[in-house]
Amino acid sequence: MTFRNIVLIGTAALSLAACATEYTRPDTSEAQRKKDLEECQDIAYGKNPGDWTPDGPDYQARNSVGCPSGDCQAKPGQAVHGSPSVDMNRADRERAVLACMESRGYSY
Repeated sequence: MTFRNIVLIGTAALSLAACATEYTRPDTSEAQRKKDLEECQDIAYGKNPGDWTPDGPDYQARNSVGCPSGDCQAKPGQAVHGSPSVDMNRADRERAVLACMESRGYSY
């Protein structure tokens, strides 16, 4: 096996690992996994509610900031007063969901 092949296989493995973003638990239905995830998300949001803080300078941008998923992230040159913001509790909430799901026997 050549060095190039090893690098390609390693890159492919890392890419696949990066895509594995679902919680898994043996002998658990998709419906049960979704129910557990929703419960953990509700618990995590209760402990770490959204704390939206403006991000970036206050000026009108030439390009609008699109937020199709509702998770707006300000980008340099696109901040608009009172519009783009960052959820300061997002990372804590994600850690709380992970801890909750792990406590229920799931792996990530």
